Amino acid sequence: MKAAVLTDWKHLEIKEIGLPVLQDGEALLKVIYAGICGSDITVYKGDHPTAKVPVVPCHEIIGTIEEIRCGTPTAFSIGQRVTVEPLISCGECEPCRNGCEHVCNSLQLLGIHQNGGFAQYVKVSVKKLVALPEGLPDRVAALAEPFAVAYHVNHRSGIRAGDAALVIGGGPIGITVAIAARHFGARRVIISEINEKRLALAESLGLETVNPMKTDLNQLKSEVTGGNGFDVVFESSGSKQGLLMLPDMCKTRGTMISLSLSGTPVEFAMGKVSFREMTIVGSRVYSFDHFCRAVPMLEKLAQEYPLENLATDVLPLNEVQKGYDMMLDGTNAGKVLISCNS
Repeated sequence: MKAAVLTDWKHLEIKEIGLPVLQDGEALLKVIYAGICGSDITVYKGDHPTAKVPVVPCHEIIGTIEEIRCGTPTAFSIGQRVTVEPLISCGECEPCRNGCEHVCNSLQLLGIHQNGGFAQYVKVSVKKLVALPEGLPDRVAALAEPFAVAYHVNHRSGIRAGDAALVIGGGPIGITVAIAARHFGARRVIISEINEKRLALAESLGLETVNPMKTDLNQLKSEVTGGNGFDVVFESSGSKQGLLMLPDMCKTRGTMISLSLSGTPVEFAMGKVSFREMTIVGSRVYSFDHFCRAVPMLEKLAQEYPLENLATDVLPLNEVQKGYDMMLDGTNAGKVLISCNS
C-alpha cells in the first residue's frame, strides 16, 4: 500500500509499504480522510518528547472496515464507515485504574507511536472504533476527532447555560471549541484571533470574532460582561501572549482552561489568580466516552452550521507534504484533510 512515512525529523516520504498484519481484536480500515493536526507538526519537527521514527503519522482518521479479526462478537461489520479514538493506554497505571486512560502515565497515540492514518490502510483496535451516522458527509465526519477535543475541554471547563466565553486563538481547534461552547449553552462566545483568513472562516460559520490588534479586549470585556470578565476563557493559540491574557479576561472565580501542550516555560502572574480565586484547568485529548458523545454532537451541529467550510483544504496522499508546509507557514485557514485513496 501507499503511505506517507516520517523517516526522520522533517523528512516525509511517500513510500510503498506492506499492508498491516492484523492481530486478534484488530480491524483493517481503508482510509477515506486523514486530518493534519498541530501535534503532527510537532512530531514532524522532532519536538515531541516521546515520538519515534520511522512512523506513518496521523491520528484523525475516518474509513471503512475492510477486515475484522476478533475472537469475540462485535457490533461492527465489513464495509461500515467508522472513526477511531486513537489513544493507546497501558491499563495498569493509577490514572488508568481510575478510569482516566486518556491521561495514562505512558499514553501513546496512533500516528506518533504506532503507524497512523496517512496511508491507504491502517490497523486499529476494534475497541477503539466509533460508528459514524449514515447521513453525515465524509468531509464533516472527518472532523470527529477535533470535535471530541472540543467536547472534552468544554466539559472540563464546567461551562454552563448563560455563560459568556472567550476563545483565544481561532484555528481549527479554537473554532470547534467555540461551536461546542454554544452547544453547551453559552449565551455568547467570542473568538479572539489576529489572522484575517481565520477570522473570515470563523465568521462564515456564524461565529462572533474580534481581532485584538484592532479592538481593545479590555473594552470588549467591559461591553460584554459589564467589566466583570468572561465566565470561561479558553486558550487555544498556544502563544505566550494568549496565556498571559487569561487572568485579565477572566472574571472573579471564573475558569481559565488551556489546550496548549507546550512544555515551554512562561512567566505567569499567579497572584492575579489567587487574588480573585480563579480556577486554572488543564485538558488533554478526551476520554473514550467523550469521544463517543462528540459524534452525535457533531451530527447535530452539522444541521446548524456549514461545518464543511471548516475543512478548507483537501489534498491527495501524494501531496501530504504540501499540507504540512501549509501548516508550517500558517497559510491554511482551517483543517487540512488528506484523501488517502483518491
